[in-house]
Amino acid sequence: MANSKLENLSIDQDKIRCPICLEEVRDPKDLPCFHTFCKSCIQTYISSTAACTGDQSVKTIECPVCRKSITAPSNDVSSEEWASGLPQNKLIVSISVDTEPSENRNCMFCLRRSKTVEAKHWCKNCFETICDDCKFIHSYVPNFQNHKIVSLSDVENLSKEIEIEEPCPFHQGKFQEVFCQDHDQLCCSICFATKHRTCRKVEAIEDVAAELNPLYPIMTPTVFTDALKNLEDIQEEYRNKVEKLNTRKQEICACTENKVEEIIALINKAHDQWMKQFEQKHSDAVENIEIASDEVKRYAMTVQEAKTLLEKVFEHGSLKQIFVTRYKVRRQILQHVDRLRNLKIWDVVDDYIQPDTNFLNQVCKDEKFENVRLLESTSSTMEVVEKFASSLTKNKILQRRSIMEQKDWMKIKLEKVSESNLSTWVYFGLFIDDTKILLSIYSPPSLQVYDVRDSTATLVYTYPCPSAPFGLCYSGESMDKVYVSFGTRVEHYQIDINGTVMIKKIETIQLEGEMRAISRGSSVIFARSNTERMICDTNFSVIHKAPCCVEGDRPFSSVSFHYDQQAFTCGGRNLVIVDENNKEVLNRPLSTSDARGLAFDLQDNVFVCMMSNKLRQIKHGGGESQDIDLPGIQKAYNVVLHPTGERVMVLDHNPKFCVYNVE
Repeated sequence: MANSKLENLSIDQDKIRCPICLEEVRDPKDLPCFHTFCKSCIQTYISSTAACTGDQSVKTIECPVCRKSITAPSNDVSSEEWASGLPQNKLIVSISVDTEPSENRNCMFCLRRSKTVEAKHWCKNCFETICDDCKFIHSYVPNFQNHKIVSLSDVENLSKEIEIEEPCPFHQGKFQEVFCQDHDQLCCSICFATKHRTCRKVEAIEDVAAELNPLYPIMTPTVFTDALKNLEDIQEEYRNKVEKLNTRKQEICACTENKVEEIIALINKAHDQWMKQFEQKHSDAVENIEIASDEVKRYAMTVQEAKTLLEKVFEHGSLKQIFVTRYKVRRQILQHVDRLRNLKIWDVVDDYIQPDTNFLNQVCKDEKFENVRLLESTSSTMEVVEKFASSLTKNKILQRRSIMEQKDWMKIKLEKVSESNLSTWVYFGLFIDDTKILLSIYSPPSLQVYDVRDSTATLVYTYPCPSAPFGLCYSGESMDKVYVSFGTRVEHYQIDINGTVMIKKIETIQLEGEMRAISRGSSVIFARSNTERMICDTNFSVIHKAPCCVEGDRPFSSVSFHYDQQAFTCGGRNLVIVDENNKEVLNRPLSTSDARGLAFDLQDNVFVCMMSNKLRQIKHGGGESQDIDLPGIQKAYNVVLHPTGERVMVLDHNPKFCVYNVE
């Protein structure tokens, strides 16, 4: 890869460039990770880097930008055959049609018959320049009659309404025709028939694009500008760190040399050993920073490529093409972020500390110099990267939520899609994506992840805990980071569900008092213990508290999707709602003493579990109410709504849980 060019390449490009030669891309070819290269460049790269992995005989390469491993189509494929077999990026070909007159522009159909004829037209389906005769052939050959042909002199129509049939990456000769919202997947007819026939939300791409396009305010080219600026600032910060470390190294070495000169006869050996150790630490520190900086450059290239492509598609593409390109861009960036998230390079050396310079005493006592210590700091790189990635994920949740908010929620029904009997009572749970839920298990203490794609849910992962977990809530806008309460402390976890499920602890927050139920609003956190209800800031510091009795085995609370308002039941008899200032908004009798867990719906009506096979729904403001049937549930104890509003989970006191689609 042209690293020297990459150093000087401005991050604000306006052309779609090859990441290898950094020139405007020619004969664009796509790798499976969606990064695009010149055919000749990727062929040269394959020829120089393709190698067998481990005991396997199949050659592989790594994408020059995101480092994703790419496997050759066959064992004996040549680099030329491999590069030629990669799919052409027809969108870039169409966007990049040369509209300037050229004396050497010839009909490509005639050239293949060894004839040189001036081209006067462009076929948007063949992606070729053609002459008048070949245009006439298009008019009577059935397979060509629907092709869109534009004059090369008609600049406006030449770059208007570009629409490319996207080939299916899994089934040769098939094109992507439908979009499965259940799996967030573009599909061809074979994909649909073999893997998505039972999915509930599968529609033609044109229909989905027309419906969802206005709901994508975040996936526009301008959104990428701030992210690129932040990445550029980080690279500058890394350069400054290297310069600072080099300066500090020189200062310490100079100081050390002066001391050494005074006692050179005694400390030559110790000095040599010290220099080797320090040089190694310095080399490792600088190398780690350079690796981190290089990874940021590669990620910035992915973001820049996405921004440039989106700008071109917004200028020339149809609604369908804009939707498909957004999808590919988002998947490409999130895959790159997943790789960055797993790298152990983000704790970088910020400074050196030399504890003591009394080398004579050190040599006499220990026969060596005291080592220079490293002062490390956590880089803000992943915070910037995660924030941008989170904004892309949040956008998807918000647009799906916008659709569900259009329902009349006081007329909904619940259709059971999955259930599972449990070995112990479970009081708290959370959706961590469309098909997986996280449960807080009291005995033995653990967090469990269930897959709810089938009618009988499957336990797929167990994370042992040192003590019993209680309530849980999201820590931000994404669904893969959660807070879990353990009474006097809260643990912050990252949950990876791409491939094998993994739970990783990020931090521990010690609490001022006990908190069992927790729910997060936009600017505050609501919490309850067995005796109090609390309103906290986002660091769990208590702002307000008030006495509050518990009903049943656990305290419960829920937060509104639209306002910082908390709902809870008092004594099992009253529904109470308070705002972020602890002001009571609603206090409504429930004519029962069995009210337990509860949740706001998308129109701020409140679901309340009544220890029965029905879910009580109370209209926003405390007006009318209705009871909703819960197939499979006998004693509803707590209820959880998916952030998009598309699904509901109900925990039974028997113990058991059921997951429902909102109809």
